[in-house]
Amino acid sequence: MKIARADLLRAENNTISIDESIRFEPEAFARMHNIRSVPDVHVSGEIHYDVVSERAYADLSITGVMIVPCSITLDDVEVSFHSESEEVFSFVKCEDADVHEAKGDVVELLPVIFQQILMEIPLKVVKPGIKEYPKGEGWKVIREEDLQEEKEKEIDPRLAKLREFKAED
Repeated sequence: MKIARADLLRAENNTISIDESIRFEPEAFARMHNIRSVPDVHVSGEIHYDVVSERAYADLSITGVMIVPCSITLDDVEVSFHSESEEVFSFVKCEDADVHEAKGDVVELLPVIFQQILMEIPLKVVKPGIKEYPKGEGWKVIREEDLQEEKEKEIDPRLAKLREFKAED
């Protein structure tokens, strides 16, 4: 998604509306372990050009679905996301870290959208309806509730010998 300054100047009130669907190639996420793909992204909003400051202001709404690995089974899990973003692009050299520099006379929205999507990745996702947790030789994954039950049933080894005593009347 590239928008030229000339297009912004020709637009009514120097504002262009955005309403597009985007697809990212799988290679974009090849080196990332916390996200597998983003098959469906929809971007809407508008971008306004201020002639005096030579800056473009973009108000974006980004929605879609991402595929992330389950934290327990590593199976694919679909997660919906929604992000609101207000971005500023400068057509002149700027030292402000919050302002993106336009490349020549073109505003590139795709890298900004990609960064917004990466910020929406959840830290931990568990696939709903897991019936059997993974286990191996000498280890197993258990639920937190099961761990608490085991701890409650467990007898303190220091007091275990007391079970052998029989109370006599």
